[in-house]
Amino acid sequence: MTWQSAQIQFPPSAKSLSDAVDATLAQGKGEITEALSRLGAISPSFATNPTASTATGSGATQNSLVDLFGAEMRALVVHPYQEGVGQGESYSRHLSAPNAQQALVAKLGDAWDSHKPAGTLEAVCILIAEQTLTTFAARLKAACQLFPISELCEAEHRAEQLLRLESEKSVLPGAPLGGHWRPRRLTQLQTARWASQAIGSEIASAYGYEVENSNPLEELQTLATKKQQYLDRVRAETETLAAKFSGTGNTYCLFAEGTTRQIASRVISSHPFDHNHVFSAAMLFTAAPGELTVLKELFGL
Repeated sequence: MTWQSAQIQFPPSAKSLSDAVDATLAQGKGEITEALSRLGAISPSFATNPTASTATGSGATQNSLVDLFGAEMRALVVHPYQEGVGQGESYSRHLSAPNAQQALVAKLGDAWDSHKPAGTLEAVCILIAEQTLTTFAARLKAACQLFPISELCEAEHRAEQLLRLESEKSVLPGAPLGGHWRPRRLTQLQTARWASQAIGSEIASAYGYEVENSNPLEELQTLATKKQQYLDRVRAETETLAAKFSGTGNTYCLFAEGTTRQIASRVISSHPFDHNHVFSAAMLFTAAPGELTVLKELFGL
């Protein structure tokens, strides 16, 4: 069979789906006009949901939530794979825990960094330290789930790649033939996506009339059940989220207040790990006093 020229046309099977709901939509448009005229002739009265009276103050609670999580802060991450921070050469990079603390202190006094915090501050410092690359990579992975900061996730990716390089360095990879299969969906083609959206809107409108054949009482019962399930689910999601913050390993944290000099003094005043913990990373968050409540409570500070 040879190559043939072809004329692109709207898929007949898709057009037939559009035609299948045309009559329903036409009738529905006329019925809406009649319904609007009927609505103008009635004066409905409504009963207030009794639960509304107990919900008084929810707006203020929402504002408190925004204030609690809307803190403006500065974040700093140090890890072995940063130039001028980690020690070693080539792939063999490391950063001992005391040196990680020293790196934080140095950045608190870095006059050349335009984003250096200043004034009266509060700070939360988190120190992760391990003796092997395997455990360090695992700890970074857990930490990135809680703090998806780009620098921390870059360190986690680097550690994972080093582990993979170590385990696969003796494997000779093969190469596929030229041209590559790629997974695709039909809707990634623009014309198909346009057709799907256009006809989908028509079918959705027609389906709205189809569901009106159900019993209104049954609909209300279904909605009430869904609302109960939703209320149970949102509470369970909060409890599940809280559980994720446990089991991330032995992490040392510190809270300090004052100027950058005073915070630096607190950061370096003690060493929870020695230099034998050669794979370390540290995070330092600073903000105006009272703005780091969530982080303080997160680590029990």
